[in-house]
Amino acid sequence: MRAAFKHVVVLVTAAILVAPSPGMAEGTVLPSASQMASVLQRSLPGPGHTALKPIEGTWRVEMTAFMGLGSPDKPVVSTDIICRREWVAGGRYLHDVTEGTLAGAPYYREGLLGYSNIDARYEWVTVDTANSMMMIYVGEPGSGVRLPISVSGTFTDQGWLGKDDVGKPVHMRTVIKIESNDSHVFELYFTPSGGTERLVDRKVYTRMRE
Repeated sequence: MRAAFKHVVVLVTAAILVAPSPGMAEGTVLPSASQMASVLQRSLPGPGHTALKPIEGTWRVEMTAFMGLGSPDKPVVSTDIICRREWVAGGRYLHDVTEGTLAGAPYYREGLLGYSNIDARYEWVTVDTANSMMMIYVGEPGSGVRLPISVSGTFTDQGWLGKDDVGKPVHMRTVIKIESNDSHVFELYFTPSGGTERLVDRKVYTRMRE
């Protein structure tokens, strides 16, 4: 593995030195082979990625919605949702596809969960059938490999919090609780402008044996 990595570094560096970009300013100092090795070394999967290994695989999901389709008093529950997660990009990101039904309607979500070595934080991006925007979450810089994982972001509401909030920014937060190799929980929270944080939904994952 290390020998292959060093071979890649040599090839990449040689390509840069032999064929510089046509738009490169005259006098630009190109990185040396040792500098390139350091850059690529920082991109390798590390402890932050290892901590996510318990949540790879195939999962049955029990999803409880407390907002939108449901309410805190009368939540909507679905038990026919399946999530499949696998490592992509050489073990740098966990890619998931989650499909099923919720309140009788098709449910689909796709996500990428990773750990930024240089920022020492978790990052998560999702797309789904309930929104026309990407939901982008990041942990606090320097928060490190801390469990449970907490990542936050802001999105523009399309009406989930009511018609008066359409077009307004909403703070969102996802908490990932890894309980064991066979069970974990995702919780999603929204905080409207000037309001208090509310639990939107909870997803309980139970490993499926293949």
